[in-house]
Order: sequence, then structure tokens, then C-alpha cells
Amino acid sequence: MGNDQSQLKGLEISRKAIQVTDYWSLYNGEIPTESSVSAISIFQGETLVTGQFWTNQNPLERAIRNLKIYRHPNILKYIASWNKGSLKMLATERCRPLATCLNITSDVQICLGLRNVLCALIFLMEQANVRHLSISISSIYVTDDGAWRLAGFEHLWTGKEFNLTLLEKSQPYRYPKAIDPEELKNKGQGVEQYAFAVMCEEILHNKTDSNIPAVEDFKFYCATHLKHANVSMRPKLSAILLHPLFNHDFILIHSFLTELPLKSPQAKMEFFTGLADRLRTFDPETVAEQMGSLLLSRIVLLDTTAQLCVTPFILRPKTDDLSSGLFVARIFSTYIIPKVKQVFCVQDAQIRLTMLEYFPDYFLYFSLEDLKDHILPQLLLGIKDTNDVLVAKTLLCLADLVPVLGSGVVIGGNRSKIFADGRPQGVPDQSNPWSGVRSITPVIGSGEFLSGSPIPGGGAAVAGTGENFSSIVHGGDFNYMPERLSPEGEDIDHTNSDLELEVDEWSDWENDVNEHTASHHINVEQEMESAKTEPAEVQTDSTSAQSDKNEPNSKLKRSDPSQAESIENLDIKMKPFKKLDASAEEDMDFFKDMEPVIQKANVLLINDGEEEESSESVPLTTAVSVEKSVSGANEQESPLIKVDSSRFDIKVEDLEVNEDGWDDEASVW
Repeated sequence: MGNDQSQLKGLEISRKAIQVTDYWSLYNGEIPTESSVSAISIFQGETLVTGQFWTNQNPLERAIRNLKIYRHPNILKYIASWNKGSLKMLATERCRPLATCLNITSDVQICLGLRNVLCALIFLMEQANVRHLSISISSIYVTDDGAWRLAGFEHLWTGKEFNLTLLEKSQPYRYPKAIDPEELKNKGQGVEQYAFAVMCEEILHNKTDSNIPAVEDFKFYCATHLKHANVSMRPKLSAILLHPLFNHDFILIHSFLTELPLKSPQAKMEFFTGLADRLRTFDPETVAEQMGSLLLSRIVLLDTTAQLCVTPFILRPKTDDLSSGLFVARIFSTYIIPKVKQVFCVQDAQIRLTMLEYFPDYFLYFSLEDLKDHILPQLLLGIKDTNDVLVAKTLLCLADLVPVLGSGVVIGGNRSKIFADGRPQGVPDQSNPWSGVRSITPVIGSGEFLSGSPIPGGGAAVAGTGENFSSIVHGGDFNYMPERLSPEGEDIDHTNSDLELEVDEWSDWENDVNEHTASHHINVEQEMESAKTEPAEVQTDSTSAQSDKNEPNSKLKRSDPSQAESIENLDIKMKPFKKLDASAEEDMDFFKDMEPVIQKANVLLINDGEEEESSESVPLTTAVSVEKSVSGANEQESPLIKVDSSRFDIKVEDLEVNEDGWDDEASVW
């Protein structure tokens, strides 16, 4: 018989038998594979069996030999066989006896099962020219997907072996009710028709037309035709297929899918074109249970017509009344997803492309364990393929998994924050982080801010009270204003160089300039007359102060909020400006040791109506002086209205120092 034990390394057999007969015991078994575990059934029988009929042969050995020879989709699939001491072992596809599950078998499964058995008998008798003398319920097994398989091959004989002596000696070992009383008289003719009729009557005895269409007529057909006293009047087994019981539309669709490899291209194109509409007329759960595997079989997925007319309705679940899918979420998860999980492991480019095409529609119906342990490894394998189209679609599917499994699981670790959010700070929707992908700015109140820029119009210390920016935000009434954007030309390599987002905290140059301008308005004429400047030192101080705003070494860490906005912590120390009055004027000599020759500026008083014309004719230096003089005179009468006076102030400095690019940046603000 050969020894195929090497094919079943790592086999594990359950201790509890599912079936025990006179010839063998049936056990469940499992074989570990590279990616999963394969479920099989193990028939275990003694080498020696009592009885004169089996003196020269073992029934299990005969069954093994016949199963290896006669292969058919509806015959129990042979896997391996071997000897283990005094035991004979047979491994087949996972199955269980029909007698143990007949009560829970649906009506549709019964019709399909009887047709499967009938097709197997037609193959054996009319094509292989052999005789099966043990047609009964005990010879039928059911696979895990509910399909019926014909067995009982220990009583299978070739035409040369069959004779009346054999028929007579085998009677004590066959099912008594399935034996034709006149079989010896009729020389063994019509034995299989008679036994098949008995089996159908036993299976359908409690079924009516309300359960199965035309079942009553089929019962009558079995009693009058298949058991006819005149054996010559008994129809061939192939003629039984013409009965309406086996020509229901559901049965025809199932049989066509089963026999698809035998069909012509034209027949397959016509079949798949209208298949979806035909399937909608049946119960969706019955369709998914009985045809789910067939509709997702390799030959269907590779058919061009099926890819357009069938596969989209199978792989897209029905989410609402307008959806075109065949199966609702519950049925889809129960029957379709397990099959999709198997098909996803098939390493065929066209099949994988088909599965990737509809991946966004069904991947959420997988459990997290299946996505992580089965689907993700297959996708990661796909990106290594040389097919550019397959790689591109695989990457799209990996992107769909990121919101579910997280980027750390999908692409691995060794990641750092590289991109910063340059938008005005806002409060993102924490309940749905994927509603706005760019909402990565920290929430106000968390103690972390994207930028350390002070409150517009405020400062690091507000009005000399010593309150820092953080205390104002958290402790007082504060109407939040959007922060200013980074200046043009800012070096992003410096601002985003750390793993944690650190943004340059700019010194309060705008407010410092405003204070300096306000103080300068009060005594503008006195300063112009008494100031002694040294141009080289002024230029050095101005240039270094401006370069400090873009220097990465002048960053302030958020970890110390008390120092976050203090100008005293800058690398370049600046003397604080004090309010000038009569008593302190001599102490505030900013231009000591400077000896420039400065002519007194011409101060012009301009009426409001002539302001525009005068500003065009007066030199820039004079116009600025006039502006300062006017604003200084009005400051004592009304509160200072903050205008972007820093622009004028900066322009004056630009006239005094060499151009260093600060004017372009200041104009942005």
C-alpha cells in the first residue's frame, strides 16, 4: 500500500473517537503547516478482521486502495495511509458521519448533498464501470463546510471482480434495508438504484413540499421507479438528475459552480453575467453558507466576467438599503470573512490584486488579531514583490491599517517627530483624532504651546507686575489670539532638530520696540540735540540684536515657564529702558563716549489736510521726525494707540546701519 507517513510529520490525533464501526474507528487529527494547522480525519483499523468475507483482505485496506484510484469532487478525499504496528491508518479530509449531523442539516443542504452523492455514483458506475454495493447513510460523510462525500469503498468492486458469488457473500456485511430482495434473481442488476431509493426515503421521510420543492413527487418516484419490480424499468442514475428536485434554480447554480472547470468559456460568461440577480432571490444566509466558498474559489476569482459581475457584490458587504452587496454585516462576518482570510494567503498575483481592490470595503470586519497576525504579514510580503502595480495597491492597503493598528505596528518603530504644525494654534477634536489629520497642536491648558511668543500687546512680564505668560493664560481672563507665523526665511532645520517639538521662543522685540518708541516720543528733540553717538558701536549692537532672533542657541526651554518669556535670559543682554523724566535724564545717557556730528533736524508742523502732500516732498528723515514729534505731543493728551510704529523705527535704523535683511522679515509683521 505504500508508506506515506513522512507526509504527516507532527501529526496529532485526538484521543476521543468520533465513530466506531466493526472495521475501524474515526478520529480527528491536525497537521502543523508553515502558516496554519491543517485539519484532517484519521481512520484507524486493525489489520486482521473477523469474518469469512475478509479472510484474504482487510476492509480498510480495500477502502484505501479504491480511494487512491477513484478521485472525484464528491468522493471522500484521500490524503495518506501508513501502518503503525498492527494498525492500518488512513488520513482523509476532515469529515464526520452524516448520521451524527443529519438532524441539524438544512433542507437546502439535504438537496445539495443528495445530488453530490448521486453525481459520485454516476461517475463510478457509468464512467469508471465499477459497482458500489454499500449505498447507505453510513457510507456518507460531511465535510466542515457542509458538503456531502461518498465513502464506503470497502464494498467497491470492478466489473471483472463482480459476480453472484461475491454478491451473495457480501450480503451479511451490507446494510440490510438497502438490499434488494430479488438481487440474486435479477443477477445484481439495479442494485444501486434500489439502495439509493431506500437512502433517499430515510433522509426525506419527514420533509414536505413546504420544506423542499417537489419532495413529495420525488418520494413517489423512488418508490415506483427506482424500486420497480422489473429491473429493466429502473432508470439509470444519470436520469434521476432530471427530476425537479435536482433542478431547482439554487441547485443548478450550485452545481454549475461545482462543475465550473468543465464548462466552456461562453457558458461561463453567460452564467456569471446574470448570477448576482439570481442569487438575490434566495435567502442571503443560505447563499453565503452553501456557496460562499464556491463564489470565492480560485477559478471564480480568476474569471474575467466574474471579476466584473460577481466579485464586487461578494466582497462588498451590504451596509444600507442602497448598497449593492449581497450580504449584510452579520452574514458577511460569519461566512465570507473566514474564506477571505484563506484566499488572502494565496500567492497568486491576480487573486491578490482582486483582494486588494476591495480591501477598504471589508478589512474592518476582521478581528484585530486576524489583521495583526494574518493580514498584515501578507501585506508586508506583498510590498517585496517585483510587480509595481501590486506593490502600489499593497501600500494603499497598509495605509488603511494605520488608523486601526497604529503606525507603530504597521511600519515598525525607530520613528521621530519630524514635521511641525505651522498653523495658528487651535483646539483639536480629541475624541476623534482622525477627523482632522493635521490637528496635532497641543490643547491650550496642557502646559505646552507650539510657540513661546507672548500675548499680543503684552510681554514676558506684564506691566512690570512680574507675571509671566503662563500665569496669565492659566490664571486670568484671557481671550486667546492666534499666534503669529514663523518669519519668512526661518531655518526649519534648526527649529525642528530635536525629537520633541521645540520652536524658537522669540524675544519680545516688537513690544520692546514699541516701548522704546513711546519713550523716544517724549524727549525726541532733547535726544536729537544732546545725544553723542558712536556709529560703530550702535551698528554692532543693532546687528547682534537682530541676529539673536534667528539664533538657535537662544532657545528657551518650556520646562522652565518662569524664564520662558523673560528678556533677561537672552544670550545678548540689553539695558532696560527706563521712563525718562527731568531728574533721571542725566543718568540715562545712552550715547556716552560717542562723538558724532549731527545737525539738528528740521521740525515741520504740518496741517492734517496737507499731510499727504508734505510727506511726499519732505525727506524721509524729516518725515519720520515729524511723525515722532506729533505722536509725542499727542501722547500726553490721550492714551497711546498702538500702531505698527516699529516699521518706522526699523526704517530709521536701516538708514543708519548696513542692510542685513532684517527689513524684509520685519515687514511681514
